[in-house]
Amino acid sequence: MHRAVGVCAAFLALLICVTAPAAAISILSVTQDGAGEPVMVTLDREGTVSFQYNGGTPIFAHGITVKFIPPGEGVVTFSATDPVSGMITTPRSITITDETLSPTPTPQIGGGGGGSDTPSVVWKSVTLPAGTFDVVADNSEETCAVSWQSALGTLKAAGVSFKVSDKWDGGLFIFEVDGTPSEDVAGWMYQVNGASPVTTAEKCTVSAGDKVIWYYSESMSQTPEQSPKAFYYKVQTSTAPAPGVSSTENGETEKGQDVTADAVSYPLSLPPGSDLRLSEGRMYLSVNVPMAASAGDEITFVGNTMFITREDVVLKIRFADFTDKSGVISGEITDVTVETTPVMVTCASGAAPEICLLINLMTIPMDADIDVIATPISGLSAVPAQILGAANAALGVEGKCVSTAGWQMDAEKRGLENGVDVGDVIVRITADPACITKMGGLSVLRLVHIMDDGTAEVLALRSAGTTEDGKMILEADPAAGLSSFIFVSIAKAPAASGTAVTTTAPEAQATPEPTESGTPLTALCAAVGLLAVTGIYRNKKR
Repeated sequence: MHRAVGVCAAFLALLICVTAPAAAISILSVTQDGAGEPVMVTLDREGTVSFQYNGGTPIFAHGITVKFIPPGEGVVTFSATDPVSGMITTPRSITITDETLSPTPTPQIGGGGGGSDTPSVVWKSVTLPAGTFDVVADNSEETCAVSWQSALGTLKAAGVSFKVSDKWDGGLFIFEVDGTPSEDVAGWMYQVNGASPVTTAEKCTVSAGDKVIWYYSESMSQTPEQSPKAFYYKVQTSTAPAPGVSSTENGETEKGQDVTADAVSYPLSLPPGSDLRLSEGRMYLSVNVPMAASAGDEITFVGNTMFITREDVVLKIRFADFTDKSGVISGEITDVTVETTPVMVTCASGAAPEICLLINLMTIPMDADIDVIATPISGLSAVPAQILGAANAALGVEGKCVSTAGWQMDAEKRGLENGVDVGDVIVRITADPACITKMGGLSVLRLVHIMDDGTAEVLALRSAGTTEDGKMILEADPAAGLSSFIFVSIAKAPAASGTAVTTTAPEAQATPEPTESGTPLTALCAAVGLLAVTGIYRNKKR
């Protein structure tokens, strides 16, 4: 009897042990001693830990005690998976912060630039126009229209070669970038604002201010910082189509016959043999004049101001004081300005205005340039809703709205960043006064600056004198940086529905504002805009 009871008890205990669920895998400890040091995770049994740095590509490690070395400051999220049961622990995060962050190894950067969030990483600004471009799949030779303002568009705009395949239904597979092909598990990946999108690059829309990274991952789990080859881009967008195309009514692009635009490059780098150093918040510059002259720069002085003249641009560097030792000029710098040489634009109406930029620099660029592209705008329908909305929001303070859009000028900066390197910018226009009068005068003309964050500021135009041949010089109010500019005319904003309209007594009645149909700005439309850029900019890039 007792033996039977004992056997039953043992059998019951065994049954309970067999049917009871296994205990979930758990994380016993996590240690991390600051940026540059590994995150150590210890489990209660052997398992697989998934690490994700700043929302990027997951990296897996297997064992009881595993480690992950984050490339810098940020957030590391991790969880453990039991390889037997498949159970996953609740994700946990650890924030890595250290003021003494050591620089990460410099990746092979695609292109130059400036304005970096991480030591050794150089971001290149790219301007993405409106419309689409054609991509031919390498395997099928089929043509696919891809939006310029996409992650793939950043490579196209930067002039980096790539090859695609359309053999998968999900989208285009990028199997080669800049001559480096994918091999086995190694291949090309991309991130937008530090995260890895779940869609293919041609379907991933990007906006002004976004940061796009293309990088080669040797194990498909490397981060951009660990990659042997990476391209870092800051996105700027334009409402104008790419050079050589024009916008159609449905928003697509087509080849232009009479509408063309090209880019002109303004090199702003210091002459070879120059030396720039900072000391106690002051800048000191040395320029080897003979060496600069041999490189093609013309250097002259007026008082304490050095003029470095090149084909399309003049750098003006003012010294507090300087010394001249065997042709080497050295001294403390007080300010730096850039003036681009005038570009003559031949309009369809026969008018030939000249446009230049006056740029105040907050620092001296050792290696930088500005590419400018100007294109005509056929009308308000060609201006994207968000751009037009930003302009009207800024004009609404004055009770005005955009009436007509004439042209747009986009500036792509390499090695420069607004607010850090670039200060105020003045756009100067020289035109025939008869044309200005025909358009209704300066009171209805504005220059709208679309800033890097997508907001707008409205710049009034004023007379700055006349040239020797009688042309009128117009200058816009200083712009807060260098991005995109749209030349517009304005009219009185329509009264909102249900809003009472106040009338003025006859004896104090002001001159009525011109309406859209009766404004002299119809002359602007008839002339395709005084400053509608239908001529071709000369492309002179050093």
